[in-house]
Amino acid sequence: MTASSPIRHPVQALVTRREDLAELRAESRMSAYVYGDVLVLAATAGVSDGAVRSGEALLVVLGAVLSTYVAHVLADVVGAVFAGRASAAALLAEARDSVPVLSAGLPSFALLGTAARGWPTPVWAEALACGILILRIAAIGLVYRRLRRGTTVQSALWFGVLIALVAAIAVALKFFLTH
Repeated sequence: MTASSPIRHPVQALVTRREDLAELRAESRMSAYVYGDVLVLAATAGVSDGAVRSGEALLVVLGAVLSTYVAHVLADVVGAVFAGRASAAALLAEARDSVPVLSAGLPSFALLGTAARGWPTPVWAEALACGILILRIAAIGLVYRRLRRGTTVQSALWFGVLIALVAAIAVALKFFLTH
């Protein structure tokens, strides 16, 4: 931060627009944010109490995070190559733009990890981790507003709520169809 730039409130940082990110990169980051949150939420919601206590749930979350990250980078690099963009430059850009997938796993990893050590209970850890991920998904509207012009805060919030509801349905389908 330079001496001439004002210090901004964290909420202001969330709701102000970012003008320096190309549309294609913003699109890639948004898809990484959505994929990461939804797939980590599905993995977190699907672990058993025994898996949390034994620490196995950490491997489930880690596997979801790493496989989603690699798949997202790979898919976007292949798309970039087909679009005629240099593969080395695309790899670096996509590795950076896919970081939201990695950050999606932090709440689950931290909470399930502490629950494996005895506190909080597995049910509470799983519920808190899922709640945080649902809030992250609901915040997608604000992230979208920050990356794109022309969206009001109210529209962004409603968009986030809608996305969170659709994500909850996706996770419920995964949970009920695979358990």
